[in-house]
Amino acid sequence: MSGTGFSGNIRLGAGSVEVLAAAKTLTSDDNGKTFFLGLAAGFTVTLPAPSAGCRFKFVVSVAPTTAYVIATNGGADILIGGVNELEVDTGDDGPYDDNADQIDFVASVAVVGDYVEMISDGTSWYFTGQTNADGGITTATT
Repeated sequence: MSGTGFSGNIRLGAGSVEVLAAAKTLTSDDNGKTFFLGLAAGFTVTLPAPSAGCRFKFVVSVAPTTAYVIATNGGADILIGGVNELEVDTGDDGPYDDNADQIDFVASVAVVGDYVEMISDGTSWYFTGQTNADGGITTATT
């Protein structure tokens, strides 16, 4: 019988779930975690510096009355990706950005179940996501 082999580093936190109700600065030890955003008053989650293969998922579990903000470490403009919008009433669906430093789950627009997933190549953070409402998730370069 042969064993299972791994090459490369195995990061802690892979596959875990954490409910957030306050601001948090992530580290590479949080790699692989799904974070449920669970405080209507909103807060900011700061990403670690990019590290190849590091990934996170953020899911709205309480609709925000103040935005949930996912921000890069040091305000670096290294977020690249797009978000699908399920509503189809306008021609501006599916926002895309290639140099953002934050992703917002917009207050009083984002709903339970909206999400963003991200992975790093060691230089940037690439994201995909889905929101139920037009403008439920936005990006910004501050």
